[in-house]
Amino acid sequence: MLLVSSDPPSAEGSEQASGGLAGDVDAPYGLIGAATASLLAAIAEARSALAAELVLCGALGAVETGLPDDADAQERLEALALMLGQVIGHGEMIASVEALALLRVCSVLGPATSRSAARESAGRLATIGVADRPWAGRVGRPEMLRAWRYGDVFGAQSSVGVLFDYRGREHVVMVLVDHLLGGGVKDCWVSEGRAAKDMRNSVAAAMAGNPDTFFEDIDAAAVAALLGSALACPPCPEQADQIEDVNNHLHLVRARVEHLARLAGIPPVSHC
Repeated sequence: MLLVSSDPPSAEGSEQASGGLAGDVDAPYGLIGAATASLLAAIAEARSALAAELVLCGALGAVETGLPDDADAQERLEALALMLGQVIGHGEMIASVEALALLRVCSVLGPATSRSAARESAGRLATIGVADRPWAGRVGRPEMLRAWRYGDVFGAQSSVGVLFDYRGREHVVMVLVDHLLGGGVKDCWVSEGRAAKDMRNSVAAAMAGNPDTFFEDIDAAAVAALLGSALACPPCPEQADQIEDVNNHLHLVRARVEHLARLAGIPPVSHC
């Protein structure tokens, strides 16, 4: 049985940013202001689009972790949309460079309703002359360099890896799908730097010669189709680190899959 290693790097400042959001979905205005300030401080430290995305992913993961265990998908979506709506409104009021950067990230991660609101807020700030961070125009739109899929020939589990590039800063998004647990995402994480650059070849070498496994290179359309199907099913993490990974990175996976679907010219993904 193949398992994807689950040791994703933490985004700089994401822990600080997420700490003020867990459990604050229905928080008074002052607490939302404090949480927004914490997010803005972390975004100010981000030196790349990916770092900024991981800041917000950490905050979204904190909210997910703070919800009751029996909360269903709709309740989770509504909680995230409420929290993000409050943060977006507060960020637009602040109208700083960091606030615009946060709105740019909010426009690509999270529920569709909050993403739309963030795009509108960002447009208003840009219109009045608030400057963008150097990476802000690229957030959510990295170039796909290559993608691959591997797994066991018995159909129990499979993994998809995609190497992306943000103008010379490469990262891999890895997703483990468990077909015996409903076909949903069991684990997902991000790798950067040399490890990301070498991952495809390392995995291919590890699979070579093993009759119980397969490995294949795939294109953007195949990634969007494969992961789109997985995202349409409930996530199925089992171990504590898998639950944490899915909470912290599933929103990034959704954004990347939607981006690849647009590039491939196929219908957008319907999430669970």
